[in-house]
Amino acid sequence: MNKIFPLFIPRFGRAVAILMLFAVITPNALADGRGAQIYQNQCASCHGNDGLALTTPVLHGQEPVYLVRSLTAFKHGSRIDQIMTSMNSIAAGLSDEDILAVARYLAGQDPCEIDLEIDYARAGFREAFSAGRQTYAASNCGHCHESFHHYAPRIMGQKASYLKLALRQFQSGARIAPMMARLLEFWTEQDFRNVVTYISGMRLMRACGSDH
Repeated sequence: MNKIFPLFIPRFGRAVAILMLFAVITPNALADGRGAQIYQNQCASCHGNDGLALTTPVLHGQEPVYLVRSLTAFKHGSRIDQIMTSMNSIAAGLSDEDILAVARYLAGQDPCEIDLEIDYARAGFREAFSAGRQTYAASNCGHCHESFHHYAPRIMGQKASYLKLALRQFQSGARIAPMMARLLEFWTEQDFRNVVTYISGMRLMRACGSDH
C-alpha cells in the first residue's frame, strides 16, 4: 500500500481538477445557451439583421454591464421604450438570471455579423466624418463611451438611424442621462449630422468587409 498510495494521489487530484473545471465551465455554457435562446426568440427580430430598417440599436458586442442596467431599467419601468414600445413588457418577463445570460451572450457576439452598409463613397462623407471626429473629441464623448466606467454604451459603429434618434431624445429630455442634455444643448444641426457620420462610420475600422 505504501508504494501504491503516492501514485494514487496525483491521479485522484487530476480527477478532482477535471470535475472542478467542469463545474466552472458548465454554468457558463448553460448561460450562453440560454442567452442565445432569449436573443433569438425575443430580440433578433428588432436588433439583428431582420431589424436593419428599424431605428433600434445594434447590440452585438455591447458592454454587458450597460445591457444589464438597461434591461433592468426597462423591467422596473425606470426607462420607457420610446422606439418600439415593447421593451418594457419583454424585460418584465425576464428573470435576473435571464438578463445576465442575454447580456453575456450579446457581449460576445461580433458586430460585423450585422449587415450594416456604410456609403463611404458618397459626396461629403470624408468631410463630415472628419468634422464629426473633431466635435466628438471636443465634447469629450470618449470619456464615458470609450472607458465604460460610467456604464455608458459602446457607440462606435452603431446604426446611424438609432444614433440620430437617441441624440435627439437626449437633447429634448425625452431620455435622461448625466451630462447628455447639457452637452448637446449647443450642437448645431450640422454637428449632429457630422457626429452621427463619424460614429456610425467608425464601423469601417472593424474591417467588416468591403461593403461595411
